[in-house]
Amino acid sequence: MEITVRLDRFLFLFLVAVSPFFFVMMRRVFAVYPCCAIFAGSALRVEGKYQHVLFWGGLRGALALALAVGLPDWVAQRETIISVTFGVVAFSIFVQGVTMTPILRHFGEISPAKGDL
Repeated sequence: MEITVRLDRFLFLFLVAVSPFFFVMMRRVFAVYPCCAIFAGSALRVEGKYQHVLFWGGLRGALALALAVGLPDWVAQRETIISVTFGVVAFSIFVQGVTMTPILRHFGEISPAKGDL
């Protein structure tokens, strides 16, 4: 069995999987920052660095993937919905997961790695 990947098809599928990620991130901007702004003058104020961590660290892909996989077979484009959802979740886990430690170090929430000053 041989698997062949055409570059033009890969780029298309990459864009199909990554483009929704940016829409998800924009939605998260409108969910995190305005909600935190509401409480800016109260005892429930969330500091800016924590707002950034909330924005970047929203790794909630399990629910989206479960909802996509749970779609009935008669739903049009069901396989495409599952594939795109999986792509967004995978991209989110890999990119956001790998970058979360450096972001927390940048904000001083965790100590620098050994050898870093």
